[in-house]
Amino acid sequence: MLQPIPGLQFFEEQHRYCYNGEWLAHNVSDIVDMDMTPFKRSMIAKYKDGEDGWAIRGETIHDWCESWLNGKDTEAPEKWKDWIEALRDEKFFKGAETLATEYRVVDPAKSCAGSLDFLLRKNGVIYVGDLKTVSSKKAVSGRKFCSVQLGAYASFLSRLGVFPEMAVMVVVAPGKVKVIEQNIGTCLNSFEEAWGKFQAKQPQF
Repeated sequence: MLQPIPGLQFFEEQHRYCYNGEWLAHNVSDIVDMDMTPFKRSMIAKYKDGEDGWAIRGETIHDWCESWLNGKDTEAPEKWKDWIEALRDEKFFKGAETLATEYRVVDPAKSCAGSLDFLLRKNGVIYVGDLKTVSSKKAVSGRKFCSVQLGAYASFLSRLGVFPEMAVMVVVAPGKVKVIEQNIGTCLNSFEEAWGKFQAKQPQF
């Protein structure tokens, strides 16, 4: 298992990272979301809260998955059991070695940090991965591969001497899982392109 990066902290309430006592200017979500339309932002906000909202669904399923990947197969909450049982049965995870879960990474030169969902080794290949939860089987096919996000994680991991070879997005719905893989080079290129675009939009002082 990878050890946490010394001095790197995440503050949930502010949704900001601090490294060696200094606040970082950006997080990976800033780069991923920079082109999001106002309509999409409003729809995300509309369905976020409440007992059936995506926030509690995602948090609960992510927490379960983290425990499961670390060898603690805890009981699935009844409300989200169909999602969790689908993950438990997914063959991608069979025989995989867990290297890290909910792992925080940073690039001080970019003043940017993020938290990857999982880092696995399977058949000698290291995968950096992200878990997405959706409300229905129909919604699975609508999730676009998160190449910028996973490229950022791979770039930041390389600073630690860890070099994933593949990126994977696992999309889970009640009773259905879709696993999408992509070469890490493609993701790194996507992130560098997005980072350049992001920087061009920042105020010049």
